[in-house]
Amino acid sequence: MILLLLPLLAVHEDLEIQISRLTRQIEQEPDRALLYFRRAELHRLHENWTGAREDLARAAARDPKLEVVDLALGRACNQSGEPAKAKEALDRFLARNPDHAEALIERARARARLGDPVGAVDDYTSAIGRMDEPWALNYLERSEVLRSSGRLEDAIRGLEEGIRKIGPALPIQLALLDLELEAGRVDAALARLAAVTATSDRKDLWLVRRGEILRQASRRAEAHRAFGEAVAAIEGLPVSRRRTKFTRDLELKARAGWEATHEQP
Repeated sequence: MILLLLPLLAVHEDLEIQISRLTRQIEQEPDRALLYFRRAELHRLHENWTGAREDLARAAARDPKLEVVDLALGRACNQSGEPAKAKEALDRFLARNPDHAEALIERARARARLGDPVGAVDDYTSAIGRMDEPWALNYLERSEVLRSSGRLEDAIRGLEEGIRKIGPALPIQLALLDLELEAGRVDAALARLAAVTATSDRKDLWLVRRGEILRQASRRAEAHRAFGEAVAAIEGLPVSRRRTKFTRDLELKARAGWEATHEQP
């Protein structure tokens, strides 16, 4: 719970102020392990990796039973680009807490960076199975490990599992769209895109994407129609939206696509 609360506190108050306050508390109570642990987490959020590791070592020295130190160390080492050290710490924590989903996710990240995709996927899958409400990010990270190790179909199935579990989250839908295109399943990708478009209030954005997919698939007439529909959708937007740089750039792309796919008589 401590690990989850600290990032929320940091949103509301400057990290350096919080660190200074904890430092003053530590001066008054130098043997309280939890104070060092809390300061270590603040150092981690501040990306002071040395400070984080030193405070975690101090916390462990004062309370060897404070197991969460290894979880925090694993996370800090992952974020500082030291996956081997992260895995060592997480192995220790998971030896005592084998069903801890957060630790399994962190070890999966370390294993992926260490070139162990099988172990990483196993940890992601174990973690997801233990969560009441997995995050879209958990499925996306596992999918990327699968895809990068050549298991494209497994990556697609894993994301479809995510949709069944947590609903049609947009990041998962878009990742599935890219994977289906990579697998050469253009019609499946277009169906996925149609589902995204149906629930979006910015049809123009997805119509341009549809046009690009169709043009890449050499389906020029359909692409031309999609780009034309995108231009019409943009023209129907309120003036305040049409004037934004994003929309102006999108309109230029849509008109360029429409002209490029126009069939010459």
